Amino acid sequence: MTEDEFRELLDRHGGDLERWPRATLREARRLLAGSIAAQAMLDEMVAVELALAEADGEATPPADLADRIFERAFGAGTASSGALTLDVAPLPGMNRPV
Repeated sequence: MTEDEFRELLDRHGGDLERWPRATLREARRLLAGSIAAQAMLDEMVAVELALAEADGEATPPADLADRIFERAFGAGTASSGALTLDVAPLPGMNRPV
């Protein structure tokens, strides 16, 4: 198993190797035994999963977020009355859209 294949499996199955298909588990463990890069990838995935598990339910976006983003991006008038109304200045040297 290559490190790229390992990354794909991490992305697909997560950081808990016991949830991986049995056919790939032996090769993954063999790679982990000899690859610091693979170990770092696994550590990173586990850290992300733990952070997401701790934040579960705390970071729920507002129901009208998509409408507000669309309104801000396209000015289509689809957002609710509580739409975001920030006035953002252009970067220096850039023209502000009309």
